Amino acid sequence: MFTLFVIVFLDLIGFGMIIPVFPFYAERTGVDPASVIFFLGLYSLGQLVGAPVWGAMSDRLGRRPVLLLTLLGNTAASVLLAFADSGFTLALSRIAAGLAAGNVSTAYAYATDVTTDETRPKALGLLGSAFGLGFIAGPALGGLLAGNDAAGDGLVRVAWGAAAMSMLAFFLTLAKLPESLSDELRAATRSKPRRKIGTYFARVGLREVLFTTIVVIGAVAMFQSTLALWAAENLGVGPRTLGWIYVFVGVVSVVVQVWMTAPLTKRFGAYVLAQAGIVLVALGLAAVPVSGTIPMLLVALGIFGVGSAILNPTFSNLVAGLSAADERGAALGAYQSAASFGRVLGPFLASGVATVSNLSWPFAVGAVVSLVGIGMVRGAGRKAGG
Repeated sequence: MFTLFVIVFLDLIGFGMIIPVFPFYAERTGVDPASVIFFLGLYSLGQLVGAPVWGAMSDRLGRRPVLLLTLLGNTAASVLLAFADSGFTLALSRIAAGLAAGNVSTAYAYATDVTTDETRPKALGLLGSAFGLGFIAGPALGGLLAGNDAAGDGLVRVAWGAAAMSMLAFFLTLAKLPESLSDELRAATRSKPRRKIGTYFARVGLREVLFTTIVVIGAVAMFQSTLALWAAENLGVGPRTLGWIYVFVGVVSVVVQVWMTAPLTKRFGAYVLAQAGIVLVALGLAAVPVSGTIPMLLVALGIFGVGSAILNPTFSNLVAGLSAADERGAALGAYQSAASFGRVLGPFLASGVATVSNLSWPFAVGAVVSLVGIGMVRGAGRKAGG
């Protein structure tokens, strides 16, 4: 697990480096500021397609080869970003990065391969903390490389830095990560007809979890795609300050996922914990647009960060528990695809809301939308007996 943790951490550093500088990078290539949210949505569109493909492929071929292939894809996407000089090439780089980011489902499937039902929440929380740490180190490193010159060569250095991180993760996987899926399970999966993604959306219990994921992650994506623009417009922050704001959210995420997720799951159960996470996300979203200073914003982001840190390992745990051992890669791929669909819908919905109102309204709409997920996850718990 430690090697997998480091690999995911390095890969997410590369992703996190781009987050605080991307709005400025897009403007540098001639993209209208109002269209930045659309370009962020293209990444999730690529992940929507890639996640179920990579997840199902990892059930048949193994986790390790899929991770190696997708890490190379991440590297190529960052290199393409470094050379992006138009909206078209910028869009290609985001779609390619999203396709490769479908490997998240494979990483989570790897963790379920090497754990038991009892140890799985802790392992998934630890893996989730790798994402949180990536969001700590990535935005901070990206902000430092970019500096406060929103149109300078520092933005290109960020893209090259992201490529280097993904390549480092590739070599570590090649050298140190053994295959987690037995030959027998892979052979058994290959002998069965391929399950379509709709199979998982039709299964009682799993269906409710997947649709809850779409709704709640859609609301989270409204926040993620709007925060940088909102903070720049309302608080006057630049790339470096935005980087440190994301560091704060990452610290909250790591603390929750490493030290809180497993004991809370053991005490209250995954279904109750998922509902609590949704409530905290909604409260944090509602508090952002009334934050008139950076300290007030950090309070709102702290609430949001606790809720969102609970959701991913908890939902992943629910999906893994509702799936057979020889289909977990595909089932977790369906989960990541559902999450990606939410990330596609969220930015487009945020863009539409911001266009007809202002950049504060996407947070309020996201808070209301996320609360819909409480009823669905409660229904999933009743049907699954959880």
